[in-house]
Amino acid sequence: MLAAVPGASIARQVIWLALPVLVEQALLYLVGFSDTVLTGRYLRVEHLAAVTVSSYLLWFLGSLLIVVSAGATALVARLIGGGQREAAVRIGQQAIGLAWIVGLAIMALGLGAAPAIIRAMNLIGPAQDEAIAYLRIVLAVTPLLASEAVGVACLRGAGDTRTGMWVMIVVNTINIALSWAFVTGIGPFPALGLRGVALGTAIGEGTGGLLVLWVLARGRSGLILRRRGLRPVWADVRRILRISLPAAGESLTNAACQLWFLRLINRLGETATAAHGVAIRCESIAFLTVMAFSVAASTLTGQYLGAGRPDLAGKAARTAWGIGVAVLSLLGVLLYTEARPMFALFLGRNQPGVEALGVPVLRVVAFALPALATIAVLSGSLRGAGDTRWPWAIVVFGYLAIRLPGTYYLTLSPSEGGLGWGLFGAWIAMFADLCVRGALVAARFLQGGWRRVRV
Repeated sequence: MLAAVPGASIARQVIWLALPVLVEQALLYLVGFSDTVLTGRYLRVEHLAAVTVSSYLLWFLGSLLIVVSAGATALVARLIGGGQREAAVRIGQQAIGLAWIVGLAIMALGLGAAPAIIRAMNLIGPAQDEAIAYLRIVLAVTPLLASEAVGVACLRGAGDTRTGMWVMIVVNTINIALSWAFVTGIGPFPALGLRGVALGTAIGEGTGGLLVLWVLARGRSGLILRRRGLRPVWADVRRILRISLPAAGESLTNAACQLWFLRLINRLGETATAAHGVAIRCESIAFLTVMAFSVAASTLTGQYLGAGRPDLAGKAARTAWGIGVAVLSLLGVLLYTEARPMFALFLGRNQPGVEALGVPVLRVVAFALPALATIAVLSGSLRGAGDTRWPWAIVVFGYLAIRLPGTYYLTLSPSEGGLGWGLFGAWIAMFADLCVRGALVAARFLQGGWRRVRV
């Protein structure tokens, strides 16, 4: 039944699936971490602002991949749990074919619209030019990035969380080495500034996509990729999209509202944007950590439902939830007590204004990390069950009813009818949003309607 650790306790299954993803997420974090550190230490504040905005935009465009990966994970997990390996192979192949279509569309859209999008984000002057160049370089490998993301999602559904970890080790090694070489101009490498950071990232991510395709072509964890299997089978495509479209809607809503949130912050100036970017990098340690338990909850929920054991599906999700909340509570203590040294790690002592704005907001969000764990893990479980509409509705409510109006009110100056709290006010609004969404996701999970969703 369970592809990962047959016969093991639920807690052991959660840990077995989560640990490789935790390593993978840590390595994924290092990609953005290294870009930010190199920019903060070797370049200027406008470059740091450009990296912050570009990272958000790439996240938004990458969210489009959920239109394939969410359905692929849920269906592969359900089919593997039900012993239907041939059907799982077919779904995996269809998902890779769709990934290439979506990846090419994202690349074309992003390359053509990059200048207009950057201008719409209220980024001006040299920071605008640098962000456009950074974005275009990384977008050039989007089809391979799509192959990596969707291929790893299929393998996770099959219970293989280790392949993604090894791929990220390769991606990270290439990215950090080349980005550093192109920024510093060491040896035969030209000093390309922020464009060098982008080039190292693009080469690393492109290599990761090629590796995933190679692994699947050879066969892994019961899945195999064959050219003839990439030809669309519309019944399978519809099954994938039926699950994925609400999940993609959730992800795109989240990313679009984050861009809106960032646009409001950009009104506060380059220093506020840079401080927000570094604080997000620090907070991302918690987010990427809990995503490991989200993946475990998604895989186990799908496989146990496929095997006809909704009781064990619920137990697996609750176990992952408890572990996730405990781990993020400890990380919250770390973010609160070590906020200043963490900022110094990114910036050195070169940009005291950025540190002064960023440290207080990082300490605020430390108190919301248990809610973040609840959102991530239980939403993962709901998606694994194919219940993708409720997480989307909750995201829409959280942003449109709480975070965005709260940010407007708290950041606007008193003369404009607000409180004038600046960046601190924006993060207070984010804190409130996370707490409310955590309560709503927990309520949906405990209500139990996800047990009856058909895929």
